[in-house]
Amino acid sequence: MLNQVILVGRVTSIDKNAGIMTIEVIRKDVNQSGLIPINLGDELAESSFEYLKEDSTVGVKASINIDDGILRIIGEKVTFINPVA
Repeated sequence: MLNQVILVGRVTSIDKNAGIMTIEVIRKDVNQSGLIPINLGDELAESSFEYLKEDSTVGVKASINIDDGILRIIGEKVTFINPVA
């Protein structure tokens, strides 16, 4: 399938009202990191936010959408790699 991206990173913030989580993705080869906001649909956000906490490590399967010139990452599946207790 076209237009898919897999992101792995540490959750830095969760906005339950907007259904957005932000993850930090680190590139060790160039010693850089970046914050990526990911929009989650209502059902995915509800189930994910029940278990997610800041500093958890997650994998996200997503697609990229451009609406009115704004790039959005739309999450399709969240995998909990290292949840924080």
